[in-house]
This record gives sequence, C-alpha cells and structure tokens, in this order.
Amino acid sequence: MNRTALRRILIALFLLLLPLLLSSPALAEPGVLPLDQLVPGSALLEEGFLSETEYLDDTIHVTTEEQMVGKLPCHIVRIKIADPSQIRTCMSKDRYDDRTYVKAETMAEHVNAVAAVNGDFFKYYYDFGYVVRQGVEYRRECDGTRDVLIIDDLGNFHYVLMATNESLDDFLTNEFPADRQVVNSFTFGPVLAINGEAFTDTITDLYQSRYKMQRVAIVQLDELEYAIVECDGKSDASYGMSLSTFAEYIAELFPDCRLAYNLDGGGSTNVIFNNKRIHRNPDLRKISDILYFASAHDAQ
Repeated sequence: MNRTALRRILIALFLLLLPLLLSSPALAEPGVLPLDQLVPGSALLEEGFLSETEYLDDTIHVTTEEQMVGKLPCHIVRIKIADPSQIRTCMSKDRYDDRTYVKAETMAEHVNAVAAVNGDFFKYYYDFGYVVRQGVEYRRECDGTRDVLIIDDLGNFHYVLMATNESLDDFLTNEFPADRQVVNSFTFGPVLAINGEAFTDTITDLYQSRYKMQRVAIVQLDELEYAIVECDGKSDASYGMSLSTFAEYIAELFPDCRLAYNLDGGGSTNVIFNNKRIHRNPDLRKISDILYFASAHDAQ
C-alpha cells in the first residue's frame, strides 16, 4: 500500500470517529475559524488533493462527480466538515456596499475555499431580502415573494416560506432556537426538498420555473454534511431542468436530506472546486457572492 492510500485511510477513519472524539472532554475541540468574513479558510494542503475530484484533510472531506441524467450533465459536490465555522460566505470586494461583480473563481481563491457555490446575487439591481453574512445583518426587506434560507452557528439550515418581514420576525422570535445565532441567510429560493421529499408548493413563475435552465442548489444532508447540486443548461431555455424536475432530482439523489434550497442559476451558476468551475456555463457572468466550505486544519 502506497503512502497516499494509507494517508487517505487514516484521515477517513479520523473523520468517521470525529463525533466520538469530540464528545470526550479530555480531547481538544477542532479548530474554529473566526466569524469575521475577512478571515479566509486555512490554506489548502497540496497532499490533501487525493485526485482531481477529491480533497481530504483532518477537518474537511470534499468529493465531486459528474452524473448524466439522460443527455444532461449534472454535477454533485459532497462536503463533510468538522466545525460549523467552515461553512462560510464571501462578498465581492469584501463589502456590502460595493456593487462590483467578480469571477466566482477569484472569490474562491481569495478565501481558500475547497468548494464553493454562487449565492443569491444580493447586490444586483434589487434591494429586497433578508441578508446576513458571517453574522452581520445588512438588510431585512422581505416582500412575500421568496423563500428565505437561514444558516445558524451550528451549520444547520432553517427556512421561512414566502417570507415577509412579519413572518420572518415571527420565525426568528418564536421558532428559531433562542440560543442560536443567524450566521448567513439567502433570499432567492425556493425551497426544493424538505426531509427528503420534493417540495414544490412555493415554486412560482418568478423563478422561470417552467423553463429548462441551468440550476444549482445547496443541500444539508445531515449534521455538518452538505451537497451542492447543479444541472447544466443553455441561455435559450431549451436545455436543463424545470424547477419541479430539479426538486425531484435532488429528492431522488438524497432521500434523507434535511433541506435543499435553490440558488441563483442561469448565468450566475458557479460550482467551484480547487478554484476551478467543474461544469459548463454558456452564459457565465461575474457575481457578487459565494457560499463556500473551508479547511480549518491550522485554525486555533
């Protein structure tokens, strides 16, 4: 057995036993990345890249794959992290009030992302939505047309369907755990799957839902386990998936998933691994934000 194979087995065993290890008070907690959005993840280890489709170190395991659905290429990224601080966001130019858009690959490299996906383009030509990034609330202007995704400080996903300011406030006051913090939020949607079941109740024409398009979603599979799912498409809406089909595809892929949430697709679609897009995008544009997964191997 060569050294790379042995290292892979040992780290995989470490990740498997990590929950048991962390339950022991005699052992140290894993490294925690600061909440500050200006602080990037740990630099990636060269030896962590086990192949062109897999990265593994003591705090994160990422795999990527392409799957054909008929003649349609789809891409799936599976992520497991050791600490909730490793699911993070980054804004273009590191500022809320700067509407400069940049390449997703540039943002991913800037923050040492192992894997990343575009966000909800909150800096675009609109001023609605609930925007929290790395614990800082920037906007609370929900108009009842979109589902909101909330990620707490344990890395767990929550949602508010067709959120208004009133329904969002009610959720945060009465349903969101009192001892938890909102770390990141997105206002795009809709919610695509809940507890492994496709959810189509809030799919409206607002999302060009009936057209075949390039789509992308973020999924919580379990505690500190996630996936990014993307289907390719064309700018003329002749190739890709409708939102209902995309929701059904994700539910079939992950019948035990907790929540799947649709992000900005079409020309905004970016799924990044090792600073490279792993899919085609014929209508690619620069964007304003990413959600990313970082290593914390040298965090304190």
